[in-house]
Amino acid sequence: MDSRKKDKLLCSQLQVVDFLQNFLAQEDILQGLDPLASEDTSRQKAIAAKEQWKELKATYQEHVESIAKALTQALPKMEEAQRKQAQLQEALDQLQAKKQVAMEKLKTAQKQWQLQQEKRLQHLAEVSAEMRQRQTGSQQELERRYQELGALKQQAGQEWDKLKRHQTFLQLLYTLQGKLQFPETEAELPQDSDLPKDKPQQLTQPQEQTSGDTKGRDGGVSSKVCERWDRGVGK
Repeated sequence: MDSRKKDKLLCSQLQVVDFLQNFLAQEDILQGLDPLASEDTSRQKAIAAKEQWKELKATYQEHVESIAKALTQALPKMEEAQRKQAQLQEALDQLQAKKQVAMEKLKTAQKQWQLQQEKRLQHLAEVSAEMRQRQTGSQQELERRYQELGALKQQAGQEWDKLKRHQTFLQLLYTLQGKLQFPETEAELPQDSDLPKDKPQQLTQPQEQTSGDTKGRDGGVSSKVCERWDRGVGK
């Protein structure tokens, strides 16, 4: 609406300028005619121009007043718009400040989280290294225990062979003395299933040697028994 009024005012001013230019051009043409006729014509044109000027001035004044009135009405709206613009700018600045604070908090939280993750990973690495060390120690201890168990099995096998040889010798001795079994007061010998299955091969030669000793002893015992038998028959 304001732009239209301005355009009308500008158009009126241009019309006045155009009228004055035409008037001056006609005056230049009429200078070569009759002075009396040109004077009357000029007077009439001047009166017409004056009337037209009054009309243009009134129109101009009307336009100026309407524009001033429009400006008077638009001024509070413009002030209100400026006030709202200031409020919006202030709100925008506050939002920018809050955004900046939030970004800083986010960066701080990310750094703290990263540090916590690094500490956690470091702790897990230390625990993992400790567990591997313990596992290695446990594996070594287990291997040592297996070695000790093998040595104990070997020793138990040797003792078992000795016990069997003694058992065989005692059985033979009781047989030669006329008894078929051991006395009940004797302790029961362990079964084969109670001892390790693996027997060392190093016990072959001592067993043969012991068997030879047993045969020698059995021969001596047999000769003594035969002598006692011969004496009984002679009587």
